[in-house]
Amino acid sequence: MWVILKTWSSNPEYSGGCDYAVVEVGEEFAKLALRRISVLCEKKALDSSLYETHYWDSSAEYFSPWVNRASRPTEVQESGVELEKTLEDLEVDMREAVMAPGDFRVPESHFGTVECAQMIVHEEGIAFHALLRHTDIYVTTAEISKHVLESVGSGSSIFG
Repeated sequence: MWVILKTWSSNPEYSGGCDYAVVEVGEEFAKLALRRISVLCEKKALDSSLYETHYWDSSAEYFSPWVNRASRPTEVQESGVELEKTLEDLEVDMREAVMAPGDFRVPESHFGTVECAQMIVHEEGIAFHALLRHTDIYVTTAEISKHVLESVGSGSSIFG
């Protein structure tokens, strides 16, 4: 399944085309994330001040429906409007993490560019973090809960 996550930028005036992220959460990915959560919990048993761990990970793809719409061809502008409508219908801004419909696709022209991408692991779930390419501005995503990761293999949808 695909999960759409809201992002926040360290610079409230500039997100570099990374207003949202999409992550493919399949069985293998869920197992990896749950294993990393388990490792964090084991380490936390030895050091209670440990809060999170970071892993290099480029699973999240960052995008925006509003990337330079005016300077793009008509079809890119239209795809941005469609993408914006889908995100609005899914209430991503209010819910922060939602399961994407089966036909959800982000056009290549709407992806932002990042570097130094990481997975942030907490006891309760995972989030993602990346630097906008050629800047010192970073974006951080909402969290995919441990409960969601555990349910991936069962085929149940726990997003409301």
